Amino acid sequence: MLRIEIDMFSGRPNLVWIITDPKVVRRFLEEAAETKGVIAKPGTGFAGLGFREVQVSLLGDDESRIKRLPRQFALASTASTNLKGSGALARRLIKAMPLQSRVKLLQHGITPLTARLRDLALERLAKFLGDPPRPRGPRPRPPPANPLRTTVNDENCAQCQYEVSQFNPGFWNTPTVQPNNNCYNYARDWRTDTFAQPGRAHGAQTGTMACASVTTAAMADGLKKRCNCLPQSEYPRRLMALVIDPGVDYHWYRHQRGGFWGHKPGQTPARNWDNSNVIITNPETCDRDGYVNFCGYFYAGVSVVID
Repeated sequence: MLRIEIDMFSGRPNLVWIITDPKVVRRFLEEAAETKGVIAKPGTGFAGLGFREVQVSLLGDDESRIKRLPRQFALASTASTNLKGSGALARRLIKAMPLQSRVKLLQHGITPLTARLRDLALERLAKFLGDPPRPRGPRPRPPPANPLRTTVNDENCAQCQYEVSQFNPGFWNTPTVQPNNNCYNYARDWRTDTFAQPGRAHGAQTGTMACASVTTAAMADGLKKRCNCLPQSEYPRRLMALVIDPGVDYHWYRHQRGGFWGHKPGQTPARNWDNSNVIITNPETCDRDGYVNFCGYFYAGVSVVID
């Protein structure tokens, strides 16, 4: 059996399905093995907002493997040496995505296998292949982790204060933490290992990807709109920003010490740059790909519980 995952969302779970037909599995794996340069190690290509790659995994430890193919690999990844051929294989997989999966997965409750999301994935893949993201240069060595926080005055709200933390992506980018925590976890600065969803901890989760609905869900968790000052008893207080890919997904940012913003697109590493590889000093104007709706800023105090 093969597990297929289209890595393209940030907040909600990705589209995932299982291929159970052994003949289909065998034919696909043989073609992937025979086509030079199409596979890449998952998570080694583009890791920004929007379409990133299609991840393929063999599920059984007793399933016969094809020579030269690892048990996990990525297609349509900028890390592949044959992006055109890799994208063609990925396109065929997505086109064959079932709308009624024989294997029901937990992710299907939030991200169902629908024709609309399948067509959206094909559209985003085509855009990705037509203009592949520019590779980022060598990453600067991150500063030493600093657990201290600094209280700052909110320049937009005369009476309000909040805390900014030292940028510490290493906390989020470990093999046990990175795949299980998303943008909402990062922005709230709370590792839950549950791919936290706005409102879920309080029975107010939404499936509607719009500013109003995601805002309502997040406020059920205890978030307050900016300038609704939080008292010192809510220390440490975070400043978060919400954006929406209309009808598709949401994404959150957190203000960091140093005046820039950090974020973590879905299962990918935490970072402080946008889709154009520019340090984020303003989440309203940075390159956000399809997340075109800016919904506003929020405070999150210690009493905000997410899951």
